[in-house]
Amino acid sequence: MSFDLDTKLICSELESSDHRKRSATLSQLREQCEKAPESVGSDAIAADFDELYLHLLKCYSDRFESVRGRAVEAVSAFLERLPPLDFHLLNVVSTLAERMGQTETVEPSEEIRLLYIGQLHLMLRKYAKMGNVGVFRECYPQVVKVLIKSIKDDYAAVQRDGCATLVELSRVADTIELRPFTESLAVALYTMLNHRHSAARISAVEALGRVSLHMDASGEGMRRLIMEVSPLLMDSMPLVRRECGQMGVLMLLELPDRYSYFERILPLVLCCLKDDSPEVLSYIRPLWVKCGEQFYNENEAELSQQEICDPQVENYPEGVQRPTIGCRGLVQKSIRLLQLIARETSDWKDNVRLHALKLLYQFVLHAEAAMTAKFFEIYAQVSQACCDREAAVSAEAKKVADLLGRLLAFNAWIEHGFDGLERNARESFLRCFYYMFTAALGGTYDHLLRLCKLLKSSDYAHTLKPGFQLYILKTLETVLDKASQVTASMEQLREIYEYIYVTAMKVMALSYSLDSEAKENVDRGQVIIKRIVQLEETTIGQLHERWFSLVLLDVESLDAALDENAEPVLMLYGLIHLANIRSTYLPQLIEKVKLVFQHCSDSAQVRIFSILSIAALTWSETVCVEREQSTQLLSSFVQEIVEPHLAWKAGASGEAMRSMAMATLCALAQGAKEEAREVLPSLAKHMPSLLEDRNVTTRHYAIKAMCYFQGMSVEELKPLAYATMQRMDDPSAGIRVIAATAVGKLRPVFKSEEGSQAEEREHEREVWEAFVKRAIDLLLLYIESPEKEMQAAAQKTLMELAKMHPDAWEDRYKRSLTTAREKDVLADLYAKISIKEEAEAVKD
Repeated sequence: MSFDLDTKLICSELESSDHRKRSATLSQLREQCEKAPESVGSDAIAADFDELYLHLLKCYSDRFESVRGRAVEAVSAFLERLPPLDFHLLNVVSTLAERMGQTETVEPSEEIRLLYIGQLHLMLRKYAKMGNVGVFRECYPQVVKVLIKSIKDDYAAVQRDGCATLVELSRVADTIELRPFTESLAVALYTMLNHRHSAARISAVEALGRVSLHMDASGEGMRRLIMEVSPLLMDSMPLVRRECGQMGVLMLLELPDRYSYFERILPLVLCCLKDDSPEVLSYIRPLWVKCGEQFYNENEAELSQQEICDPQVENYPEGVQRPTIGCRGLVQKSIRLLQLIARETSDWKDNVRLHALKLLYQFVLHAEAAMTAKFFEIYAQVSQACCDREAAVSAEAKKVADLLGRLLAFNAWIEHGFDGLERNARESFLRCFYYMFTAALGGTYDHLLRLCKLLKSSDYAHTLKPGFQLYILKTLETVLDKASQVTASMEQLREIYEYIYVTAMKVMALSYSLDSEAKENVDRGQVIIKRIVQLEETTIGQLHERWFSLVLLDVESLDAALDENAEPVLMLYGLIHLANIRSTYLPQLIEKVKLVFQHCSDSAQVRIFSILSIAALTWSETVCVEREQSTQLLSSFVQEIVEPHLAWKAGASGEAMRSMAMATLCALAQGAKEEAREVLPSLAKHMPSLLEDRNVTTRHYAIKAMCYFQGMSVEELKPLAYATMQRMDDPSAGIRVIAATAVGKLRPVFKSEEGSQAEEREHEREVWEAFVKRAIDLLLLYIESPEKEMQAAAQKTLMELAKMHPDAWEDRYKRSLTTAREKDVLADLYAKISIKEEAEAVKD
C-alpha cells in the first residue's frame, strides 16, 4: 500500500459542514497512517502533515465529540511516524495546552482528555527515544499545565496517565530545566494521595518519587513531600506501601543531596522491611541491600575498618537475617531519628503507634549496640507501648523490647533499666524491663539480688493489679533461670531464693484475695515455689516453716481502721489461705490477727476469721510437732483468737464474730481431734448460750462441735447434754438432725473407785441415766417423724444408746409402746436392735 494522500481533498472535507464527513475523513486518515508501509520515508509523511496539521488541530475544538476524538487519534498516528522536530512539537503542545491546560475544564469528554494526555505521553516517549528531548525546554510551561490539569482530573484513568507521563518526563528531563516546575507538580500530586482507588495512589507516589529527584533540597518542598507520603506507609493496600518503599529506595540511590535527608527517607524503606505482606517484604529487601552496597562503596574507608571488628551478635533473634554492614552503617548515621520515632509511639491513633513501633524495631535491628547511649531516651515510650490497650501495639512493643535486650550492650543499659524501675514502679516499666532482661545474656548475682529486693518492696509486691502481678511473677521466673548461671555461693543463692519466696507469696496472696476464681497468677506462683523446693531439696511445708515468718513481717499497717478490701487485710487473708497454720509462725500470726480484731472494720474481722476457720481444718496436717506442743499451740490459739468472741455481744458485728468464732472452733475440733479433747472442755461454759443463740449459723456450728466434747465429768457435761437435747426441737431441720446425732456421742467420764465414795459414783450414774432416758423418750417420738433424715438419725442414735444403756432402752421402749401410734415401726426398730446385739454377742 502506498502513502499517497490528497491533502487538498482532505482539507476540503475537514472543512465540510457535515460532521459525519469530517469524522469519516479523520478515521480514514488515521487508518492510512497506521497502515503506511515502512518504505515510506518520514520526510514524505512530514510533508503531508505540514499541509494538514492546521486543519487537524482545528478539529480539536470541534463541537462534535466524535470529530475531536478522531482528530486526536489521527494526529497521534502521524506523530508515530514523524521525525522529532521542534516545529511539530510546539504546535501540538500548544493545542493541547489550549484544550487541557486552562484553569477551567474546556474539554468536557473524559475519554478525549484521556486521549490528550496519552498523546503527550507518546511525544515524550518518542522524543526521548530519539535523543531529542531537549526540544521540550521551550514548552515546559504548557506541558506542566497539561500535566497538572490531568493530575487534578475527576477521571481516575486520566489521573493515572498524567502521573505516568510525569514519570516519563522526570526520567529524561534535565534537572535545571524542570526544577522551577517541581513544586507546583508536587502540590498537584498531593491531592491524589488520598484517592479512593489504590492504583491512583500508587501512580501518585511513583510520580512524586521521580519529581523529588529534581527538587531543590534546600527548601521546604522536599520535607513536605516526604511528610505527605509518609501516612501511606499505613495504607491498607500492600502495593501502595510497597510503592512508598520503592520511592524511598529511589531517593536513597539517586537523590543528589540524599545524605542530608537520610533521617527522613529511611522510614519509607525500614517500615516496608517490617511489613505484614510478604509481597512487600520480598520486593523491598533486595533493593535495600542495594542501598547498603552503595553506601558501603561511598564510605568504604570507614566501614571496612568497622567490618574488621564486627563480631556476630551471640544472642541474635532466631529467624531474623542480620542486615549487611552497609545497611547498618546507613541507619547508624541517622541515629538522631530515634527520638522522633519514639515520640510517635505515644500518638493517639492506633495505627500510627503500631507503625512507629515497627519502624523502631527495624531501627534497633540495624543500629544494634550503636544506639545503647540513646536507650534512656526511648525507655519511657517503649514501656508505655508495652501496656498499650491495643493488643497488636503491645505485641509489637514486646518485640522491640526483646530486641533491645539482645542487641544493646548489657552493662550499659542495665543501670538505666534499674533506674527506671526505681523511679517508676509501674507495670509498663516492669514489662519492658522483663522482656529486655529475659532476652539478654548478661546478669550477675548483684543484678539478681538488686532486682529481687526491688520486686519485694511494697511498691511492687503489694500491687492490686492482676497484670502487674503477672509480670512480677514472670520476672521472678527469669531470676530463677538466671540464678543457675551466675557465679555465687550457696548462701548467696539461698538469699535470692528467700527474696523470691517472699515476693511470690505476697503476690499470690493478693491475687487470690482479689479473685479466688482467677487462678492464673496463683498457679504460676505455685510453680515458682515448687522450683525453690526442688533447688533447696525440701518440702513445701518445711519451706513455709522456714521463711513464712518473713512474709508476715511485710504485712503492715494493720493497726489502722482498714476495711475488708484494704491491701494489708487482703494480703493477710491470702497468706493464711496459702500457708495455713504452722507451728513456727503461729505466735506471729496470732499477733497479726489480734491487730485486725482490735483496729480494722467489722467486715475485715469477719473476712480474716473466715479464712482462719478454713485453715483450722488442716491443723493436724500442717502443725507438725509433738502432741504436747501441738496442744499448747492450740490452747493458745483458742484462748487468744477464738474464746474472746464466743461470749455474747450485742449488734450485728458481735453476732457475726460469734458465728465465725464458733465455726473456727468447730473446724479446730475436726482438724485437731486429739488436741481438741484437752482444749474444748475449757470452753464448756460458753456452749449452753451458743447452743441457744438466735443466729442459726452459730447454733449449727455449736451443735456440730458438741460431737467432739470428750473427757468431761457428768457434772460438766450435764448442762451441755440437756442443751444439746433441746436442739432436737430446733426450727432448723439441719440442726435437729445434728442434735439427734450428737446426743448419742456424748460420753462422760465417771469418777474412779479410788478417788470417790460409792454414793457419789452412784449419784453420777443416776444423773446420767436420767438424761439417757429423757433422750430415748424424745428420740422415740422422732421415729414417727415424717422427716426421713431425722428418722434415720434418731434410729442410729437409739441403737448406740441401747447398746450402752440396755436397761434404760428396755424400760423406755415398753413405756412408749403403749402410747405409740405406729407400733409396727417401733417393734421393727426393737427387733433390729435385738438382732444387732445378738450378732455382736456371738461375735464376741
